[in-house]
Amino acid sequence: MTLYLRLKVKDLLTNLELLGWSIGFMEFWAAMWIFVFSGGRAVGEWGVYVVNINIALAYSFLSLLSISSTAIGLTYSVFYMSRAARYMVKFTRIGPARLVIEDFLGSLTAILVYAAIIFSSVIGLSYLRWRVLAFPENPLGVLADLILAGISFYWLSYMLALAVLVSGRTRALTMTGYLPLIIGFVAYSQLWIDLGDLIYVIPLCALPALLTYHGTGAIPPTGSYLAWLMGSATVRAVNLRLAAASTFAWIVVFITVSLALMRKSRGVPLEEIRL
Repeated sequence: MTLYLRLKVKDLLTNLELLGWSIGFMEFWAAMWIFVFSGGRAVGEWGVYVVNINIALAYSFLSLLSISSTAIGLTYSVFYMSRAARYMVKFTRIGPARLVIEDFLGSLTAILVYAAIIFSSVIGLSYLRWRVLAFPENPLGVLADLILAGISFYWLSYMLALAVLVSGRTRALTMTGYLPLIIGFVAYSQLWIDLGDLIYVIPLCALPALLTYHGTGAIPPTGSYLAWLMGSATVRAVNLRLAAASTFAWIVVFITVSLALMRKSRGVPLEEIRL
């Protein structure tokens, strides 16, 4: 592990603001989900099945919100790194490609650590409440989905930071930095709202369906997850292939735009990068 990669991971995992929003805030809502918003007891096979689905929804949506909260910090990190990066590339052995790769790996590592904490806490709290260990049906699938979510939000953050840099509208960084969290909450709204086919179009709204499927083994709906859980409404099943295709397509879009903006950012004079 190089010095930059080690420092990147350390910075993201010790940043008090990130810890507060990505862990502390999400832990609060995890406790509220389990002990306040969830009722009943796990009685019989059906009761245990409902609890398993409920917990899968909890770690799916709360992990996604945790990742989108972390993405706010990543947007700031990429923006402020842009000035130092030029000196690093010029006066050290690290090249532009290596710098981007190590920044990506360090950020993805931190994202997965945060997501793993939320995932573990939801499992632990569910056991305290119902004495049910609601492990995912397909752990490797859930891990793969969380990695996809981390990759998606990292490149979204990278794209947003570079867009601010290239446009020269540095005062818009604060507003722009919160866009990942807004996207996360749009996905979170699917707990109550059925977005229908829009989940394949709206950025990253298909991720909860993939997480829920690998967590429970059941094909989830296109929205209104809570109504689906309670069996109080008829909802349309999601097309998992389209959901996966949508997620990969958005990753490709974010990476492509980021690379295009990266080339343009090299022509921005250092004195115009206001800190």
